[in-house]
Amino acid sequence: MITFILIFFVSIITVGALSVLGFAFYLKRRKKSLETNNPRQFAEPPPFRSLFEPTGEEIRAGEQAKSVELAAKKAEEARLLKAEKIEAVRDFQTIWTNEPNKLNTLELFRLAAESADAAAFSETAETVIKFRRENGLESLTANDLADLLDSHLATLPQQERTAGALFWLRREITSLRADGSE
Repeated sequence: MITFILIFFVSIITVGALSVLGFAFYLKRRKKSLETNNPRQFAEPPPFRSLFEPTGEEIRAGEQAKSVELAAKKAEEARLLKAEKIEAVRDFQTIWTNEPNKLNTLELFRLAAESADAAAFSETAETVIKFRRENGLESLTANDLADLLDSHLATLPQQERTAGALFWLRREITSLRADGSE
């Protein structure tokens, strides 16, 4: 009976060992077939953006808003600079009214031309011409005044020279030259 029990245990151990070896062989073979049939789909994970990261469209909209803001800021700075120059012309015009001589007239026209504003230049020219007709400027002849007006008018920007505010001034310059030639 002991032999029978020994044979029985040996046969159970043998069957168990063969079952374990067979199952291990089956798993190893299946793992190889899975690797060869299903290669990895993603070598690296796809690039995901952060939840709060802006999209390309939002970035472009932000850049466009910045450029519009910058353009508005530059336009405002240019407007303020032009207003300062016009104010400087008006301030010097009061000085010129107290001392109307050739040197001050030159400076007044220079400031008016640098203001790059047709209305300011027209107003300045009108003031000088009116003062000359009413009070006379002994240091400034009609031809000199016409030459000054013409040369400083040429230094205004093109869009300001073609403004309607200066149409009368061209006729006045012609009139001053006619007065000076007599």
